[in-house]
Amino acid sequence: MRLIATLAVVLLCSIPLHAGQYSSRSIPAVRTLLPPVIDGRLDDEVWRTAPVARDFVDPYTGKPAVEQTEAYILYDSTAIYVAFYCHDSQPEAIVAREIRPGSEFPGEDTVTFQIDPFFSRNWTGISAFIVNALGTQNERIAGGRAAKREWRGIWQAAVQRVPDGWTVEMRIPWEVLNYPSVHGAVNMSINFKRDHARTRIDYFWSDVTPLRRPELMGIWQGVQPPKATQRNTLQMLTYLTPEWQDGGKQEVRAGVDLRYAPTPQLTGVLSLSPDFRNIEGAVEGIEFSRSERFVEETRPFFMEGIRYFDLTEPYGIGRLFYARRIRQFDAGVKLFGNLNSALSVGVLSTFYGKRESASVAHLRYSLGERGGWSVFGLLRRGNENPHHDGYGITGNYRLGNYRLGGKWIYAREASTGGVAADVTLNYEVPRWFSGLRWMRIDPDFRAALGLVSFTDRQGWSWYTRYDNEIRQGPIREVEADFFWRHYTHCDGSPFEEGTNASVELTFRSDYSLRLGYEIATFEGARDRVYEIGVQGNVSNRFQRWELSYEFGQRSDQDIRFVRFGLTRRLLGRLDVGFSGSILRFDQSREQYILTFSWEFDPLRALSARLVRRDNDLNWYVAYRSAGGVGQDLYLIVGDPNSRRFTERVALKWVWAR
Repeated sequence: MRLIATLAVVLLCSIPLHAGQYSSRSIPAVRTLLPPVIDGRLDDEVWRTAPVARDFVDPYTGKPAVEQTEAYILYDSTAIYVAFYCHDSQPEAIVAREIRPGSEFPGEDTVTFQIDPFFSRNWTGISAFIVNALGTQNERIAGGRAAKREWRGIWQAAVQRVPDGWTVEMRIPWEVLNYPSVHGAVNMSINFKRDHARTRIDYFWSDVTPLRRPELMGIWQGVQPPKATQRNTLQMLTYLTPEWQDGGKQEVRAGVDLRYAPTPQLTGVLSLSPDFRNIEGAVEGIEFSRSERFVEETRPFFMEGIRYFDLTEPYGIGRLFYARRIRQFDAGVKLFGNLNSALSVGVLSTFYGKRESASVAHLRYSLGERGGWSVFGLLRRGNENPHHDGYGITGNYRLGNYRLGGKWIYAREASTGGVAADVTLNYEVPRWFSGLRWMRIDPDFRAALGLVSFTDRQGWSWYTRYDNEIRQGPIREVEADFFWRHYTHCDGSPFEEGTNASVELTFRSDYSLRLGYEIATFEGARDRVYEIGVQGNVSNRFQRWELSYEFGQRSDQDIRFVRFGLTRRLLGRLDVGFSGSILRFDQSREQYILTFSWEFDPLRALSARLVRRDNDLNWYVAYRSAGGVGQDLYLIVGDPNSRRFTERVALKWVWAR
């Protein structure tokens, strides 16, 4: 009752901040007969006929930006053309560091063009094209794309410095995007964004508020996209890898991936003999965990269209599809995309040997900003593992600042199975998020293709988050989280009860401070853990350092966990990183990671990684000439994903068309 009373106070006292005059803005679609030259200069006559997006705003204050931006947009039957003029009263303070395509740009001056051709008004359908002040490009295509440039999408961008800032031009071919097959004109969701490094403020043309609500994006009115016959519908990627291993063993492996787009909305991928051995995987941490740790996926086959297979609920039941459960396969096929503006589909199957197979299917219906529902199924068959079946339905609906959601899932392995279900009520306003959840997972629930931390539990949880950017004073950003849960076993006996709370302050001096605590009881044993963390040069990944310390008790035993990291750019091209973790608990564990990377140019680099975990030591060195169009070349000494060093040399060629 105290929890419910407290929650009611929070919900009633949170002040709902509604969208202002700068939200859901519109701009007309104008077709051009003469495309601009993409050189970063805005002196092409065609830009004089383009509609202009002006008056960028600060989403945290709703006020116009101090340093203003103009954006221009045109299109023809082959591409979309976008330009930015970024005014800056201190152009000498413009920040741009990254030169490698596909990089992230924390703390840099960038511009972003966002587009959702289906006007779905949700984030899963939005593609983003980002350029920093050096002209380095990155993109996030709706649904997810693999790393090869031809598959991610070939588009152009150019940048120029001007006396009062910098200018950008982009050319984005229609064939890069998924878009509706229609006759006549349609509306599309778009937005223009500018990240201003000196003030650490992200400005938007159409104000999406601090919640980044997609339904408040701008509206591109009256667009006539090209027909599907104008697209390159078939793409092929092949690889060849000769390897030499310890003892003189030699091996030559080869494989092919085919990508076919039968319509502008749908994409199919066929992968035969994929090369996972030479894909650098994420390193699993050694931090305390009572269950299996989550490790990020990096393999291209699973990254392609990944959002169409997203069955993730990290704060609830768990990840119902965890691609790392499929360690390898001989053949894999997937189909994903939009059947229409509201209905999307993702189907995936892999086959290993004669009888090992795994399949996932996900069908989602979107109600736009109001929510949506989905149905899904999972299947695994094989000799080494018991047969697995799973299926379920999820849905959510938003009314004003409230969102009601729920899910029901049945999953079994062999003859053992059970149900997992939950109901959620969220309150969402700018700066505040609060969610109440009831959940139950049967003891016999078996998610063999997922990552579900615990079964045989039921109960309540409450998560609240406050996030604010402050425009004056020493503190630049505040993030605070509170998580309470009370779970029992399904027979009513105690399982887990506790609270987590944390606050992180980012200062204008580019330092951050994090404080946190956890007080809980798990299966009758007590947790009392405290955390303090500091970070310097937060906005510059080439000069960043961090240190955190966790101490207290876990399961009535003393625990100490130290984590640290340091990155430096030396001699203008050499990036060095060193990080470590030290755990002192029921047994002592240590892990250290040392990385080097020398960038010869945007496409060529020499890199190395050394990982020491307890008594295991692994390292590898790799040369890459990749990231552009055409052939990619890799030379690898060692095995990136082994626990210990392997005497191995691999040469890998990749061709795409």
